[in-house]
Amino acid sequence: MRDAGAIGVLSPFVGGTYYGSLVAGVGAAARSHGRRLIAIQTLDAAAELTVHGGDPGFDAAVSWDHIAGFVALADAVRPEYLARLAQAGKPVVLVGHTIDRLELPAVLPDNTAGMRAVVTHLIRDHGCRRIAFTGHVAATDIRERYEAYAEVLRAHGLEPGVFLPAVNNVESGVTWDARELLRYGRPDALVAATDRNAFTALRVLAAAGLRCPDDILVTGFDNIDEASLHRPELATVRQPLEAMSHRAVDLLIGRLEGTDRPGRYLLPTRFVPRSSCGCTTFAERLPDLVEPDGVRRLGRRLAEVLPAAEADAAERGVQAAEHAATATADALLAAAAGDPAGIGDAANELQNLLAASPTLETLRVISRAVQEYADDLPAAEAPAIARLGHGVQAIMLALGRSHSRVQLADHLHLRSLISINYTLSMAMLHRRDVEPRDPSWLGLTPATAGSIALRGPDGELVRTPGWRRHPGPPIPAGPTAIASFPPVELLDAAAPGETVFVVRAKVGDSDRGWLALVDVVENRVDDGRELVNQCAALLTVALDLRDQEERLRREARSDRLTGLPNRSAFLSTLENRLAYDGPAVVLFLDLDGFKHVNDTLGHHTGDHLLVGVADRLRDCLRAGDVAARYGGDEFLVLLDDLAPGPELDEAVSRIHDAICAPYVLGERVVRIGVSIGSAPCVPGSTAQHLLQEADLSMYDVKAARRTAA
Repeated sequence: MRDAGAIGVLSPFVGGTYYGSLVAGVGAAARSHGRRLIAIQTLDAAAELTVHGGDPGFDAAVSWDHIAGFVALADAVRPEYLARLAQAGKPVVLVGHTIDRLELPAVLPDNTAGMRAVVTHLIRDHGCRRIAFTGHVAATDIRERYEAYAEVLRAHGLEPGVFLPAVNNVESGVTWDARELLRYGRPDALVAATDRNAFTALRVLAAAGLRCPDDILVTGFDNIDEASLHRPELATVRQPLEAMSHRAVDLLIGRLEGTDRPGRYLLPTRFVPRSSCGCTTFAERLPDLVEPDGVRRLGRRLAEVLPAAEADAAERGVQAAEHAATATADALLAAAAGDPAGIGDAANELQNLLAASPTLETLRVISRAVQEYADDLPAAEAPAIARLGHGVQAIMLALGRSHSRVQLADHLHLRSLISINYTLSMAMLHRRDVEPRDPSWLGLTPATAGSIALRGPDGELVRTPGWRRHPGPPIPAGPTAIASFPPVELLDAAAPGETVFVVRAKVGDSDRGWLALVDVVENRVDDGRELVNQCAALLTVALDLRDQEERLRREARSDRLTGLPNRSAFLSTLENRLAYDGPAVVLFLDLDGFKHVNDTLGHHTGDHLLVGVADRLRDCLRAGDVAARYGGDEFLVLLDDLAPGPELDEAVSRIHDAICAPYVLGERVVRIGVSIGSAPCVPGSTAQHLLQEADLSMYDVKAARRTAA
């Protein structure tokens, strides 16, 4: 069965604050076109949080049978993979990056405009002349930001400042120290290519005794959640992640429907000044805004808090902000006149704006904008002023409660994730009643369906039986090609709003196969820490541990040289056999002449001889018989369903003749003998007693041979 109409997204991680937000946007846009989403993580499970242009090890045609076209996020795959998609007739739209030698449509944040705004602000509003830069310019978007930085400096007749390369885009990327920054004197400002680079840069500066913004100004890029909560608050550039996702899917659907529109599509970014860039008053009051009409000024203030978007969405956002401003103004005027009935509706309108960008900064801007409007109203009598103040206060309280509910929901969600991760880790790594190959352990997570394809010894993939939380067709087991994984039955298990995730179950050198599951996108945790990624990592580690435990059990119960069971394992087998009725015989074998071989030809030859004896013993055994190495040159055999008599004599003779036949060991031909004693299993016998009886019988055989000689 095949369903080739899905949209695929290729992402280094399928969740997290950055990649997860993009994946969630792609999923919402795909659903608006009636398409399901398959999100494929291109980095291994538990991979490091650094990405460098795509993992060269990711070359599998994952879900190609199900996917009509792909959205490829920055650093997801190498150009060679995208070229293969093109050859296979799978259209691709890039998000956040471009590839020079491939004519693919690309949706990009306007990195150039965003960085121009940053550097222009530092020069024009703060008088900066010496501006340093840090970033990982090997990434295309960071290179664009650096080039825009240099362009603005040239336009103002300034030379680029100290360039401090970062090795990646996250906190660990900043490996330089303050001495490198200060080698030509202290700069006025440091522009970091990402917020996470900026966070580490601020710590480096603080360790060197440089205070921000008193001694040096610092800016970032991306406007991640921590930027507004950092101390100092980090000035940065907000990217239109949701708008980028929607535009990419629209372009992809157009290509699938025959509208081929290659090219670069730039979406607006927005500079957010904060205290780290010297705008210390921004933390206390709103920036100046020349607009004499109070309602229009309130509308413009409210529009500023909305996420950056494309023209149509931005226009709708402006209209929503203006509508909220009008409702708020009307409600406050009515409240001042003694009619507070409209305050609740106005608060709801403002809460809708807050929900679009539920940050503390948004709450602060909305609250201050409302207070600004109220303060600028014409003077009135004291009772009216009091009623107006009560109206403003009611709006503030409603907004505060709304924001608190969002914070509480996030807190409870993260606490739940911690609990789920703990429970899942304990189950996968410690509980022996949980079988990693059976994806029903996903029932410990919010996932609603799962399928596992494990790699066999020859590299072939075999699906284990799938799992689903809700009733529906079973998700079948069986051999599978990676192009058809996950099976259609798993795709059909995805409810509206859910996404099908596929992650490689690979940690380090251990490559176990693939995990697919159905869940919602997690974008409230750091990239690479989402539950989908953790599930794939735990699956890999749990399978490794089970294999390691099985190997240790085998080694503990087997002889390392010959591979036969050891004495302990033989005794355990014999004890189990004695619990059942029926005849059986224990043989005790002692090699004659082995010591001479060992002493004259060396232990290495002696070891090869013992391995040869073990191989011949295996060849002599029937189903149900067991051979073991007792130690040194002594062996044990359990012959099942035999009693003293002709059949036993024949079996002993067969073993004797096999062992006594010549051995070719290198250039030597060696002969040895064997003395075999036996002890029949009789009611009341113990394993130790039978070994003693067989041992004594063996010595009787040996003594009789010496007497006969």
